[in-house]
Amino acid sequence: MTGPVSGEPVRGGIAARSGTRDDVGSILILLALGLTFRVILAYLLPGSGFANDIGAFQYWASNLASQGLHGFYDRDFFHDYTPGYLYVLWIVGLVGQGLGGIGDLIKVPPMLADLALAYLVWSMTLEMGGSRRAARLGALIVAVNPITWFDSVVWAQVDSFGLVFLLLGLRELWRDRPERSAVFAVIGALIKPQLGILIPIVAAVTIRRALRPEGGYGNEGAPARRRSTTRWEANRDGWVRIISTGVAGLAATVLITLPFGLPISGLIEQIFKTAGGYPYLSVNAWNPWALVTFDGNGVASNSAWVCDMVTPTCGQAFSIGAIPAVVVGTALTLLVFLVTSILVARRPDRQTILVGVVVLALTFFVVPTRVHERYLFPLVALGAILAAVSWRWRIVYLLSGLATLANMYFVLTTLYPNNPSIHDWLGIGK
Repeated sequence: MTGPVSGEPVRGGIAARSGTRDDVGSILILLALGLTFRVILAYLLPGSGFANDIGAFQYWASNLASQGLHGFYDRDFFHDYTPGYLYVLWIVGLVGQGLGGIGDLIKVPPMLADLALAYLVWSMTLEMGGSRRAARLGALIVAVNPITWFDSVVWAQVDSFGLVFLLLGLRELWRDRPERSAVFAVIGALIKPQLGILIPIVAAVTIRRALRPEGGYGNEGAPARRRSTTRWEANRDGWVRIISTGVAGLAATVLITLPFGLPISGLIEQIFKTAGGYPYLSVNAWNPWALVTFDGNGVASNSAWVCDMVTPTCGQAFSIGAIPAVVVGTALTLLVFLVTSILVARRPDRQTILVGVVVLALTFFVVPTRVHERYLFPLVALGAILAAVSWRWRIVYLLSGLATLANMYFVLTTLYPNNPSIHDWLGIGK
């Protein structure tokens, strides 16, 4: 997991590279073209997306704009999102009030987030030591990747918005600013809980560097102090650094949930309530659990969901021996997370940290039950940084991307037909 990759820069005190004006100009042009394409696509497919999701987002946005944040979770309607993205919907709702309707305004934040991902991949590839050409390649493959615009424009989903904060948290960890990393990691997780994959890496790397600083940056030197790094951040070490990082993450959680009148216990309850709403081996995700057939049903066999534990609505469920599948999947996931975090902490240089997060992203899609088809979305940006500097990772990126796109396309166009402005353009459902 930590070995060199083809095209990897020479290690040791890698300083973040500053692009030339031409580099910045070319990236801005790329982002402008990416935005133009998405606007045109949104115009050609008005109101497109999964009807239930669109209706929920628009209703939540309108409700938040008219009744405010506080008490949202006490209102008598369906809500399965944690607070992070509700702030965005609140703003969208306010803008929609001024414009006379929300409509496709719900697509604007994820569309802009697509471009933010491309920019971050460009800058982080440079920071990892990649060439300017590699950085431009990374940005390009994110900006044009069909997974991004299919998710944000065609489906009207918000995965890219949360992923922006995961990348920001990863970059801050590279820069040895764990408190900021913890804050960004928490924000990402509160937008989409599955984006919390960065949190154990932040914890492992912070503890390692605080208690065993020798080799705390792998074969690289400690990152140069940036102008934006405060003196307080630069002077923290040992247990103080561990505590300050934990406090930063906890404070961010409290501050984000407090305006909703939602205590930490309420947040945890909301997360478990959301997960409990889908007690199935696979929720349309093409992972190993989709291959399981139980009583003639299964995602691969007939697109049917199989329960992973007995509940009031599931009289029968698939188990391994006497152990419910959900317990097996959860235990294996936690084990992989623990082992990966320990391996990353052994040599926490930039590349190792990045590869570790990629492994956790793959794990969260493959190993646990109750996984949706879009849970592999983080690889769109995380994998692009590695793909930009390694042809081997380009193969992994291409294969995972094709599988993810096919999974998403099938679910939206074929498994759930008759959604607004959605058609089986490739004719695979015939």
